[in-house]
Amino acid sequence: MDLNRMLERLNDLIALDYDAVGAYAAAIDRIDVESLRMSLREFQQDHMRHIRELSQVVTALGGTPRRAPDMKGVVLKGFTAITSMMGTEAALQAMRGNEVLTNRTYRMALDEDWSPEARVIIERNFSDEQRHLAFIEDALRNRIWEQTTVQP
Repeated sequence: MDLNRMLERLNDLIALDYDAVGAYAAAIDRIDVESLRMSLREFQQDHMRHIRELSQVVTALGGTPRRAPDMKGVVLKGFTAITSMMGTEAALQAMRGNEVLTNRTYRMALDEDWSPEARVIIERNFSDEQRHLAFIEDALRNRIWEQTTVQP
């Protein structure tokens, strides 16, 4: 893959992770089960790490990393916030949709011809995304918010 395409694709992944950080913030604010909030905060931190690591690769390649979410990210955060107002289940369903998109995007990114350094980071990020989605799907399937004491 040529350098310009590589920088563009890396910045697309950075934008995706910025979108996820915002969506997690919206969901965390509206979930009233502390154990779920803790897991979602951990996932949000993973997305922040993705941004840092991908940004380092972009910089090392001589590019300028994306520094903020784009308009799509603002809309996604707003959608997640509105959906999350309907409760924990709705917030988790919104996050499942976000993680399905993130998983698909990272999976497709692995089809590209990356430098070895970039590929290691993208593979690790994809592994994180798979873990996030599995947790959220399990939480929805088992309705864990109904089995957990609500915290203020």
